[in-house]
Amino acid sequence: MEIRNDNDRRLWFRIKSIDKKIDNLGKIGSKGFDWLKWEELTDESARLHSQLSVHRDIVNILRNKWD
Repeated sequence: MEIRNDNDRRLWFRIKSIDKKIDNLGKIGSKGFDWLKWEELTDESARLHSQLSVHRDIVNILRNKWD
């Protein structure tokens, strides 16, 4: 993941924190695995990834191409 500015750095730390929480849930499908928590965390991770400057640049390029 490319870190371009301070905002990206903050987002990266938040994403890594979520990744740790996902890892701490255990193996997917194992006994006691919390699917709702996993879904909540993966949704949050995706939301944060979409806020990274590299992703915003891609969206802007595509918007300009199709406008």
